[in-house]
Amino acid sequence: MPRKARVDVAGQYYHVISRGIERREIFSQNEDYEDFLERFRVWLENCGAKCMAWCLMPNHFHFLLLRGERPLSELMHHLMTGYAVNYNLRRNRCGHLFQNRYKSILCSCEEYFLEAVPYIHLNPLKAGLAKDLNDLMNYPWCGHRALVAGDADGILCVPALLEHYGGGEPALPRYVAAMEVKAAELERERAEARRRVSRFSGETKDFVGDILKKVERLEERPFRPRAELLAEASRLTGVACGDILHPSRIRAAAKARAVYCYLCREQAGVSGQELMEELEIKQSGISKLIAKGRALLAGNN
Repeated sequence: MPRKARVDVAGQYYHVISRGIERREIFSQNEDYEDFLERFRVWLENCGAKCMAWCLMPNHFHFLLLRGERPLSELMHHLMTGYAVNYNLRRNRCGHLFQNRYKSILCSCEEYFLEAVPYIHLNPLKAGLAKDLNDLMNYPWCGHRALVAGDADGILCVPALLEHYGGGEPALPRYVAAMEVKAAELERERAEARRRVSRFSGETKDFVGDILKKVERLEERPFRPRAELLAEASRLTGVACGDILHPSRIRAAAKARAVYCYLCREQAGVSGQELMEELEIKQSGISKLIAKGRALLAGNN
C-alpha cells in the first residue's frame, strides 16, 4: 500500500517553550548557554527552520520559529536530548533535565506573532536580569541585541522578522517602538503591583501571557512518554507498533491507531499537528481517530 503524502505544514510559526524539571536551572554557566545555542544553530539549518525571536533564561527558554521542511519535533528532539546528555556529563548527574516535553503554540494570526516577539525578548527585563531596554542590550542570551545592534548571532533571521514590521528602513524603528510600548506596560504593571497588597492585579492585557497560563496548566498532569503509549496501544489491540505508525493491511490497525492517538492526546499532551506529522494523516483524520479512540477505550465499539 503506498504511503500517504506527508501533510505540508512548512511555513507555519510556532511559539516554543520549555522549562527545567521542577523549574530548576537548565543553564548555570556560559558553557551551558553556548553549548545549547551551537546545537540550536545546527538544527535550525538541518531542519530548514528560521528563528524569529529567542531568549534563554536560567530555568527556561522561548523560541518563535518558522517551521522548515523537517518536522519541528525533529529539531526539538535533537536539540534538547543532545543538550541534556552533555549537561549531565558535565555535572556527573543523571535523570531528566527538562520538565515534560516542550510546548509549541501555533501562531495562527499576525496579532499573536507581533505580541510574541516582544514578549519573548523582554523576558530578562521581567525577571530582573536587565534593568531597562538599554541594559537588555547587554544580555547575551536573547535575540534583541542581535536585532538592534546588528550583532549577528547565527540564530535570529533578522530580514524575515523585520518583514513583519513592514520591511525596509522603517522596520527596525517599528520593532524598537513596539518594545518600548511593552516595556512601559511592564513597568506600569510593576508599579500597580507594588501599590496592591494582593499579588494579583486583576485582569491582564498580556495577550501572550494569558495563552501561556492556559497552556501551563497542562504541566500539572503526569505526562507519559509517547513510546510507552505506543506500547500500551499495541498491548490493548494486539497490533504491532510498526503497524500502528505506518499504513498496514491489518484490519485492526485503524482501531489501534485510534487508541494510540487518543492516549497521546490525553496522557502525553501531544498536539494534533504532531500526530499529523508522525502518522502522515490530515487534521480531519486525526480528529476522527481521537474521537474513535475515546469511544473504544470507553467500551463503545
